[in-house]
Amino acid sequence: MSGLTVGHLARRNARKHPEQEATVHRSDGQRVAASTYAEFESRVNRVANGLRNLGVDAGDTVALYMKNNVETLECFVGAMVIGARPVPVNHRFKGQEVSYVLDDSGPEVAIVDAFGADTISEIHDDPIVPVETFLYVGEDPPAFARSYERFLEGVSDDAVDIVPDRQDQAALMYTSGTTGRPKGCRFTHDNLLSLAADGVYEGDYLEPGNRHLIVTPLFHVGAFVPFITNLSVGGTTIVTDGFDPERVLGLLEEESINSSYFVPTQSRMLLSVEGVEEYDLSALESYGTGAAPSGAELKREIMDTFDTNLVESFGQTEALATRLPPEQTLEKADSVGRPALSLQMKVVDEDGNRLPSGEVGRAAYKGPTVFDGYHNMPEKTDEVFDDGWFVSDDLIKRDDEGFVYFVGRADDMIVSGGENVHPAEVEEVIHEHPAVNEVAVVGVPDDTWGERVKAVVVPEDDAADLEPDEIVSHVDERIAGYKKPRSVEFRSELPRNPTGKVLKSELA
Repeated sequence: MSGLTVGHLARRNARKHPEQEATVHRSDGQRVAASTYAEFESRVNRVANGLRNLGVDAGDTVALYMKNNVETLECFVGAMVIGARPVPVNHRFKGQEVSYVLDDSGPEVAIVDAFGADTISEIHDDPIVPVETFLYVGEDPPAFARSYERFLEGVSDDAVDIVPDRQDQAALMYTSGTTGRPKGCRFTHDNLLSLAADGVYEGDYLEPGNRHLIVTPLFHVGAFVPFITNLSVGGTTIVTDGFDPERVLGLLEEESINSSYFVPTQSRMLLSVEGVEEYDLSALESYGTGAAPSGAELKREIMDTFDTNLVESFGQTEALATRLPPEQTLEKADSVGRPALSLQMKVVDEDGNRLPSGEVGRAAYKGPTVFDGYHNMPEKTDEVFDDGWFVSDDLIKRDDEGFVYFVGRADDMIVSGGENVHPAEVEEVIHEHPAVNEVAVVGVPDDTWGERVKAVVVPEDDAADLEPDEIVSHVDERIAGYKKPRSVEFRSELPRNPTGKVLKSELA
């Protein structure tokens, strides 16, 4: 073994902070489970020893198909202690999707809960599913599974030799699959610990005893990485398995939460709760946001209402790339920040040539926080890496001060009459209209222009009289005419995947 790994964090915290809370699970307004760091390490050791008893070894995978709970957290670490790789599976995935991830990742052991039991009951005996042992979190396990708690009761909690090297693989995180089948992103211990270090030192205001709330799903890096970050400082991680805005506000107050992360849609829901200003959120020091643009008005409302530091982040599963710290949130409201501490970043054209400031191109990343490649996809890995640089589909530009501005996705680009239209630019302009709550811009086929611009708008609650022409005129007055929507559709909400990203394929 060489170098610190994730498994060492839990062991160190059990030695330094044995009586401090490590994990808490809140559901339906109640504490479902909680453990101190001494108890957390004991359970991590049981998981590690139990997996070894089932034949799981270094390099193997362990699937986790559950909603947010503390069992997921202890399985993350327990698997990594013995060099195995946890594979959190999107709990919104159903039969065929789950079968694909299990087939691709190849786990012999999978842990499931009541939420996913029906889906697993349909596929557990499918020939392509490699799982030999299913463990069930909850009472009355189904016929295909063993009780997780009874499984742990019969296992020693003796300390396990922490076997992996810092450069060994630590986890497989699957992409959301919005542009094709999900891809398994490999992360090493060095990746995860470097991401944690960036989080601690760049605006998350974390310190020992920090109480961090996770409301986004743990199968996503936007939740998984903050858990590792909070673990690295000896903080308490509180997870909840659903998002009810009023209940979350109560949880922020009752658990004296110091830090959390919300996608913009969740922020709008929190702000719309009647009496939001009456909750005591004085403990909240860091409010993270990302996954989609927030816009200056939403940022200002968050900071004014919650009186907290707002930290915006930008990136993707493969590379969590930039941060915009609180002191620049409004000064650079349209930016997603500067590259993170451990990351090199450049803007490149289609041939990989570096572009100067102000020009739009693909974001390319290099550094210890960039993922290790795609699982079972060597050709795809070679395709996205260029001389050690990961070249993404994100289109960005940088100003002379190095601030990054997200323009759109290369695969979202609208080509109308030979002109390139970046949806994010049009969305930002439409967001400025006071009667607009949310918007997504997509390209739709057009016999004359090849593609034309379409805007799908969610109006504010008091904007029932908003007309399409008003949106079109608003855009036409502010940016080039070829970028304005040729059609406007109103909806009550935008379709999103579980991580908050808009499913634009359902809008075109």
